[in-house]
Order: sequence, then C-alpha cells, then structure tokens
Amino acid sequence: MNYPQFKDDLQRIHESEVYGIAVFDTAAKLTLSSKRKKKWLVLKELEEKTLERYLAYMQESNQAVTEPTFWRLKGYAEGAVLGALPWFISMRLLRDGTQPFQEKFLRLKKNASGIHQDFFSYVYAHEKAIEAFAKKELSKESDSLTAVKNLLAI
Repeated sequence: MNYPQFKDDLQRIHESEVYGIAVFDTAAKLTLSSKRKKKWLVLKELEEKTLERYLAYMQESNQAVTEPTFWRLKGYAEGAVLGALPWFISMRLLRDGTQPFQEKFLRLKKNASGIHQDFFSYVYAHEKAIEAFAKKELSKESDSLTAVKNLLAI
C-alpha cells in the first residue's frame, strides 16, 4: 500500500491501541460501579487483542514500530476523567472519540488489498464496535458489548 498518509495512519493504529488500553484500564480502576468496571475491562481486552494483531502485522511486514509514549500518558489522564464522569457523558465522549480514528482506519481499509485487507478490515471493525458499544449504552440497550465480544471471539 502506498498513499500519502499511509505511515501516519499505520502509526495511528498503534497510538489508538496504547491509548485505549490506558483509558479503559484507568476508567475501570476509578469507576465505583462493578458492572461498569466489567464493561471497561472488556473494552480494554479488545484494545489489547488489536495491539497484539498490530504488532504481529508490523513484524510480518517488516515495518518499524515506534512506541507512542505520549498516547499512553494521554490515555491515563482521559481514562481518569471517563471513570469519574457520569456514565452518559463518558459514553458521549467515547462515541465521539472514535470518529478521528475511524477516519484513518477506514482510509487504511479502503486502500488495502490482498493479505492486508483482512487486517485493516478488522482494525476498522474494532473501532466501529467501540462506537456501537457507546451508542447502545446511551440508548440503554442490554446487548451493548455484542460487537466487541464478537471481535474478541475471532
């Protein structure tokens, strides 16, 4: 794949996963609700799985990995906020926060071909699953983690 933003978009996957792990872990530690803590931890698990897949992809395609330290720190700070805010505000922020990542991941997916297509389709689907979770939580639907759990099962 070769388009002008490719390297930046690829790095954004790494940033997103490191950030997400920190956000969801911190939010889980700070929330007072055991039910919500479990939900944050399922989201963290999805981020961990996606990070593993990203690192494997980078190794298989012989590409350098740059550690996104700033994104981890940003994730800790924002996770503390999400864990302390009222749930509906946290879910709005989470839903809206997926948008910039989706834009990059969709561009990767659209420009992918061959063996790369599956990986980038998964990366995009994982971000859509997080968005779906937040939307369903806002609608008070009981199956809010379905899309996330489906991705964890593959």
